[in-house]
Amino acid sequence: MNISRIFVLRPVATTLLMVAILLAGAVAYLQLPVSALPQVDYP
Repeated sequence: MNISRIFVLRPVATTLLMVAILLAGAVAYLQLPVSALPQVDYP
């Protein structure tokens, strides 16, 4: 069975999978230790 056929035949499952991946990415992005104003040492 072709992998794209699964996603074409089940659009609701495809949408839910896409939302889950987007939410996981958003949570991972928010967990990154990045400061808005980092300390920079100029040479």
